[in-house]
Amino acid sequence: DDASANWLTWGGLYRGVWFNVADFGTTGTWEADNTEFWFYHHSSYPWDTASFYAEVYNGDVSTPVTLLNQTSVTATHYAAVYANYSSPVITEEQFWVLINTEMSGGGWPSVLGDPTYSGVDHSFFSDDFIVWEPWGMGDYFIRTNGEFSLNSETWGAIKALYN
Repeated sequence: DDASANWLTWGGLYRGVWFNVADFGTTGTWEADNTEFWFYHHSSYPWDTASFYAEVYNGDVSTPVTLLNQTSVTATHYAAVYANYSSPVITEEQFWVLINTEMSGGGWPSVLGDPTYSGVDHSFFSDDFIVWEPWGMGDYFIRTNGEFSLNSETWGAIKALYN
């Protein structure tokens, strides 16, 4: 996301961002220490709950596949909330971070998104965890914090650059 809030949505029982470490110019795994989420509580559309599950999955652009972590989190209006992991969650090169709203009767809490659609889909929603539809408005404000674990080929390329 570009950190400019413009949209909010409660569409889909599941909302998530697909990450690919290649988009950051590297290869290897990602070690997530925590995940940051941003929500907006619109007064005309009250939440029936602020609780949700933050979930991390391995999986390519088509769908999340293997659940790596599920953490219960309470959303806050227009402030960062975090899913903090007791030890880093180690993902594959392609992975998903989801907002699972099964605790809600209407898809709450509503996530914020930016106004810039780059033409490449990274934010998706689903009602059945089978069909994932691109959000197409921009990107959800879902960020993961951690570090790359470079594979041996990448380390070799870095060493070759500086030798």
